[in-house]
Amino acid sequence: MTTITVLKLDFKGQLTWRYQGKLLERSPHKIILEAFFDRDDVRVNEMVLRFGVRFIETFYDDQWYNIFEVHDRENGLLKGWYCNIGYPAKFHRRTISYRDLALDLLILPDGTQTVLDEDEFTSLPLSPTVQAQARLALSELQAKFTNLECIPNPYASVNYAVNYKRSK
Repeated sequence: MTTITVLKLDFKGQLTWRYQGKLLERSPHKIILEAFFDRDDVRVNEMVLRFGVRFIETFYDDQWYNIFEVHDRENGLLKGWYCNIGYPAKFHRRTISYRDLALDLLILPDGTQTVLDEDEFTSLPLSPTVQAQARLALSELQAKFTNLECIPNPYASVNYAVNYKRSK
């Protein structure tokens, strides 16, 4: 399978995180990857992201967001979705980059939605046009996840047998 490097950039375009994922699907405006959380444990409201948590990540070059479907590292069960609001992703042959705008949406399997980091977003020196585009993207995601059945994922059980050993 093809390996893709993901470059997460801040709103200014500065690199904040680099990691790799396996390409699952590529179409003209969408790329879907399988990636594994490679950092120490982080609590995001009710969801805990642990080293080795499995993500099915969908990036768009024509939408102001990306969607990460999160699966438990122990049993593969769905933990929820983490959505980043940001500029549309840029696709290159083996690289995806996206500029994050701090505003996020967390959705739990029961449909509970939580907007995250709104204070950080509002403090960014963004143009009114970019602010409006980000808010529109958030509204679109909230509507998309109002009916959880509208988010089918054919990759939910792809290659889950992975050995999680931290490299030291």
